[in-house]
Amino acid sequence: MKTFRSNLTYANVISTLALFIALTGATAYAANQLADKSVGAPQLRPGAVTADKIRKNAVTAPKIKELAVKEGKLANGSVSAAKVAPNAVTSSALVPSAVTNEKLAGDSVTGEKVVEGTLSQVPSASKADFATAAESANPLAFAAVDLEGNVNANLSKNASAVRKSAGVYCITAQGFNPRGAQVTPRNTGDGDVSAFAVVGGTEPCPAPGVEVRTYKGVLTSAPFYVSLYR
Repeated sequence: MKTFRSNLTYANVISTLALFIALTGATAYAANQLADKSVGAPQLRPGAVTADKIRKNAVTAPKIKELAVKEGKLANGSVSAAKVAPNAVTSSALVPSAVTNEKLAGDSVTGEKVVEGTLSQVPSASKADFATAAESANPLAFAAVDLEGNVNANLSKNASAVRKSAGVYCITAQGFNPRGAQVTPRNTGDGDVSAFAVVGGTEPCPAPGVEVRTYKGVLTSAPFYVSLYR
């Protein structure tokens, strides 16, 4: 200590203090004057960059890695309809059963969008089937016609007949144009008779008339019953 004190002079103290100030000042200056790109990821301690340290709008789309933003990162209600691009949501992106009746707008499903084979019969259609069956059981027009073409009024309804030639008759319905007909020969006991009906035929019985032909091997006038359907 005596030796140290003997060498301790005012000049030594001042020079040592000056050296200390110079060294610490240079270090502080260097910390405030970092070279460009001198601080990288290795220089950052974990958790050093917080949300408060990020400038507004600093993180743009090109800065986000693909698939980096996942469902768990999205706030509730953050993706609105205005944020979805047209045609962005395709059928393959929908979860099964995701589109329920409540999600469909009124009148959004039109006939051309429906596969007919997926539809069952509606209640009114069953009534229509019943009406068709009822019409078949009770046709709008029918007649009992003799071999001369005369109609028996007691056995006929809304139908008239005219014999055009041997075995050829023209039957006309009242109030509608027939689209179907059924004819049955009347058994007279003088041999087998066959009968045929043609709807919308040509001369001598053009549409809307129904042509009836009766045969006993060849065209032969014979009585028959006929029913007409619309």
